Amino acid sequence: MLAEYAVLSEEALVRVPGHFSFEEAATLPCAAVTAWVALTGHRKVTAGDTVLTQGSGGVSVFALQLSRLLGARVIATTSTAKKAERLKALGAAEVINYSQTPDWDEKTRELTDGRGVDCVVEIGGPGTIAMSLKALAVGGHVSLIGASLSSSGTGLDPLLLTGRGITVGSISVGSRADFEAMNRAMALHRLRPVIDRTFRFLITHDSQPI
Repeated sequence: MLAEYAVLSEEALVRVPGHFSFEEAATLPCAAVTAWVALTGHRKVTAGDTVLTQGSGGVSVFALQLSRLLGARVIATTSTAKKAERLKALGAAEVINYSQTPDWDEKTRELTDGRGVDCVVEIGGPGTIAMSLKALAVGGHVSLIGASLSSSGTGLDPLLLTGRGITVGSISVGSRADFEAMNRAMALHRLRPVIDRTFRFLITHDSQPI
């Protein structure tokens, strides 16, 4: 909001972690909460788990940071060496360049000594869901971000969903309780969002900038 004062329902608000700037707080309501629910919703990621994240968008970067906060090892996929270095700097244990290694599901299993990962934060949808399922360990979970198997049109082999105790859940942001739980975790661990750049508001009055 761009306002000096606003009247809102108290149930529509959450307290910002005290170490955050307003710019950092603005990153939380969508991408951060979505990543948090992907990791703590249907199947809770715990210390010692391995999480696979895809790309370097907002949800994926928060999923990397929050996975590390929860004590998990992170394997990330990306398309360039520069992005790979950035993901490693943020805490990824390994990064797979899918431009050079298109069979990243096999590489993921190799990096986990054949076991597979415990959770995949799946943002690719139809193009990557089959490989995400193949990358899972027995009992693993795929958190689908903004997609569903029923509408993806993947022609997915149903055998990928059976026999290994794996689960799939669709994530659409989260609840106020999820938001508050995430903020408590961020405050405790002093986690800071990654901001590439900021832009100032240009306020006009009678066509003149002020």
